[in-house]
Amino acid sequence: MKKLLLLLVLAIFSIVMVACGGDNGEEEGAQEGETPDVEDELPTDEEDLEDMEVSDVDEDEVVATVDGEEITGAELLQGEQAVGQQYAQIGMDPQQNPEMIREAALEQVINSKVVELAAIEEGYEPSEEELDEEINNQISGIQEQQGLESEEDVYEEIEMTEEEVRDEISTMLLINNYLEESIEESSASEEEIEEAYEEYAAQMEEMEEEVGELDEVRDQLETQVMQQKESEQMEEMINNLRDQSDIEILI
Repeated sequence: MKKLLLLLVLAIFSIVMVACGGDNGEEEGAQEGETPDVEDELPTDEEDLEDMEVSDVDEDEVVATVDGEEITGAELLQGEQAVGQQYAQIGMDPQQNPEMIREAALEQVINSKVVELAAIEEGYEPSEEELDEEINNQISGIQEQQGLESEEDVYEEIEMTEEEVRDEISTMLLINNYLEESIEESSASEEEIEEAYEEYAAQMEEMEEEVGELDEVRDQLETQVMQQKESEQMEEMINNLRDQSDIEILI
């Protein structure tokens, strides 16, 4: 649970930072008035998401380097797909924000590379046993979810080779292992939970929604406080690693 949480924080950290630093006028206007129904307008399938790419980058083009390690256009475009999906999930139309998506995706792949290199330097590579187990779990999960007959069907469905999947999951485990050791598991005090409840209650009242009792939302608020603390640790760690890295952006 913790490893998945930390990887998610890493993935969305750059998006949150870019979104907060952008022009919030449109979002604020939506909050003041009636929330628009954007569900039918946002792209939902893979072909629509492909259209969100800022496609003036070749896959083989080097878009950035971190301590001499290259980040390619293919990695950036893959990051744009992930960022676009995350934007859509929070109700933002990715097709209206291509520059923001490009910036967020570039920050995301740089952050990932910075952490990956630190993890390699400190020896957090997964064992073959750990890697094989995770690959089996991932492939079996997709096979079951999609109702596919064989592992070969899974690779065809996700349009990746076994080697590509192995490399991707190896990097994921490498980063997760590093984060699990580098980020302290947090806790939430009663005072912090009560403060979070006051904020929650104020937001619900502003939206004219029913406010649940503290005991009804305690677990969610405790998780929220803990996630916030881990996110702050993550931000500090990434900033420190970036300060120690030689980063060159080439686009």
